[in-house]
Amino acid sequence: MIRLATVFSGIGAIEHALDRMNIPHKIIFACDNGDVDILSKKIDADFNKIDDALNEMESAISKISPIKDEELDIKRELYTLYIKIRTEYDVIKADFKKIYDKDFIIIVNDILKIILEGNDLKNRKRKEYTILFEELGNNNNINKLLLSYKIAIKIVTDFKKDNEVSKLSLLEDVVYKSTYNINWNNVVDKLKDIVIFIEKNNIKKSIQRVKDLSEKTGMLYEKFKTESILQKLNNYKSYKEKKLFIDKIYEKKKMQNKVRQSYLANYEIDEENFHWNISFLDGNQYKHKVDLFVGGSPCQSFSLVGKQRGLNDTRGTLFYEYARLIKEIEPKVFIYENVKAILSNDNGRTWEKIKEVFDELGYKVYYKNGDKPSVLNAKDYGIPQNRERLFVVGFRKDIKLEKEFRFPQPIKLKKKMKDFLLDNVSGRYYLAKKGVDFVTNKKNLEKRYTQIDGDIQLCQKKNQQFNWHGDFVFEEENINKEKTMKELKKYFLSEKVRKYVLSTGTKNFYTKPKTDLDIARPLLTTMHKMHRAGVDNYVTTEGRLRKLTPRECLRLMGFCDSFKIVVSDTSAYQQAGNSIVVDVLINIMNSIIEAYPDLIKKSA
Repeated sequence: MIRLATVFSGIGAIEHALDRMNIPHKIIFACDNGDVDILSKKIDADFNKIDDALNEMESAISKISPIKDEELDIKRELYTLYIKIRTEYDVIKADFKKIYDKDFIIIVNDILKIILEGNDLKNRKRKEYTILFEELGNNNNINKLLLSYKIAIKIVTDFKKDNEVSKLSLLEDVVYKSTYNINWNNVVDKLKDIVIFIEKNNIKKSIQRVKDLSEKTGMLYEKFKTESILQKLNNYKSYKEKKLFIDKIYEKKKMQNKVRQSYLANYEIDEENFHWNISFLDGNQYKHKVDLFVGGSPCQSFSLVGKQRGLNDTRGTLFYEYARLIKEIEPKVFIYENVKAILSNDNGRTWEKIKEVFDELGYKVYYKNGDKPSVLNAKDYGIPQNRERLFVVGFRKDIKLEKEFRFPQPIKLKKKMKDFLLDNVSGRYYLAKKGVDFVTNKKNLEKRYTQIDGDIQLCQKKNQQFNWHGDFVFEEENINKEKTMKELKKYFLSEKVRKYVLSTGTKNFYTKPKTDLDIARPLLTTMHKMHRAGVDNYVTTEGRLRKLTPRECLRLMGFCDSFKIVVSDTSAYQQAGNSIVVDVLINIMNSIIEAYPDLIKKSA
């Protein structure tokens, strides 16, 4: 019986892997906040809002009453971060003052006026531009300039989208059409002036600097809030009291944690052992009670899709929390997973730091597959999805291995993505309960009147379509199959969306759209939003283009159809995209057991 624990548990990939392998196991604890956030604070990319937030932080940090040397360090660390961000704020603000241009603000304001004067302007656009016009009038100085930058970029973007052009036309006498009912001909000359100013002053970069600053300020707030809760936790002596305190904080967010709902619906675990936040989990309560510890840390700070701040991001620093739990729990074996981009983050320095931390934990750590980092691709382990992930495996040094651990070797891919799609067979081909009872009747099976999932078909009869004798195929998903096509309808793309996802993209993201791939592109947490076909996966059914259903996405992550979907499609897509591929874990587990068979022989 393997005693299992997971953090950033998601929908339980290792739990499902052990189920599929028929390996007895008990879940000691699981931890996942399901994207429920009570710690961070969204701070608008606005000079005044950032300034207010920094002032609030300075005041809050100064009120931390140091009791122990450890808290002195916390206060010093928070104040150091505050000074760093405040200094950056002053530099960026000074840079904005240098490029302050009153005429640019006037041009943007004039364009907004002209657009709003159009009597036929669509209501949605009128509302958008009215809000921007009012905001511009209510701001002053540097903030007014910053807002005018944002508005200018939005107007130019709307123009290009409305007229399906990549740049402003320099031709004379061009009549611009508009689905928004905006008379672009009245503002095109001013738009050209704006574009020249945008490119000359690189204002997109200026806006991004302010946005990055607002996010850093938000991270400071999150770190402060986390430390404040940790200080309060110190007032409780027992693990039970600490758990009740944290549960109380998250109590009103329980229904928002969709990951928790999926996890509890599919696995046996006492709720007292499902935790909300790794930062508030004391691993000492589980010391020597865990055989296998599996998890990772949020990939957004390392992912190529994210900003790649690495360990400087509050999400990236959760890696240290994962390492802390290994040290406190002392499991026999651990498996760590993250995106491949972690290797190149910060020119490789992030990965070197992570290896250094792992090497200090008292474990024999494996992070190479041959001469290369242990990056495993799902398509090499039975699942037709091109999903590369880095894996690290560690064995406690007091454990004697029967043989040296090696990451699993690739196996030949025998299936294509289409093999994982739901069947869209009409309901008339499926038997109702009465028919199922007849076909599965012992007498009919023994006398070979009927056959289910046979290797060699029974002799076909002329009238077999009128009775229930002959061959039948059992499929777990065929219950209520007559609804299949009806249920698929919501996944079909409208002509407008179809045109978008099949577009080749822009100069910043060019791709040749393809659908019905043999090997799926990596499943993303954002796939419910429908990006271009160069990012997400699309298939055709009866000549119509559709996105994958949540069930198909789960299949492509290695989850059997027995896995219960108890959340909305949006949440199901996100959970599938966040998971580890089950078949990859099965292959890793086989390699672990081969090196350390006592994991399943002697685990209590």
